[in-house]
Amino acid sequence: MMKKTSMAVAFALVFSGQAIAAMQSCYTDEAGSTADIRFQDNGDGTVVDLQTELVWRRCLSGTTWNQATQTCDGEPSGFKWKSALFHIEHNEKSSGYGGVTNWRMPNIKELFSLREVACISPAVNLKAFPGFIRKEEDMWALTSTVWSSTANLQTQDVPSFGLNDGLVTHFGFQDYELGVLLVSDGEEQ
Repeated sequence: MMKKTSMAVAFALVFSGQAIAAMQSCYTDEAGSTADIRFQDNGDGTVVDLQTELVWRRCLSGTTWNQATQTCDGEPSGFKWKSALFHIEHNEKSSGYGGVTNWRMPNIKELFSLREVACISPAVNLKAFPGFIRKEEDMWALTSTVWSSTANLQTQDVPSFGLNDGLVTHFGFQDYELGVLLVSDGEEQ
């Protein structure tokens, strides 16, 4: 009996990743907006958006790309907006990750360009960004919403992009710890 239970648990663990990937819901009668051919995999944890020519990290800050499993390992870090800017400036900007030394926080238009209009959970291309929503709790985690660099200094809020639902929401600078997705113009600086 113990052997059968162990095998059932092992089987469930092996296939649980596939169940999460299958959670994405796409409307079949809706034309997709971020086709797989739009993204070029650089093989180093980054992708190039051939439409915008931006280089994106495939994983949120706090997680790392695993080439063997083709997903992100670890748990995403949550940051208040100003802390996120500080973190990028002092830890990420010139890290050389993916051969790039000018990582930055994307503006809201750049983030919104990733939105897959035909899908939710997540609302981005799964081939380019397979590691954002790995388990059900990730769909509702604050880190599944990422900060933009587009701040409104008068109202002290920042539009953010929901990776799960594709919605733009405004949060105060100090209200929440959201996720961080990094982008680069691709040119060495």
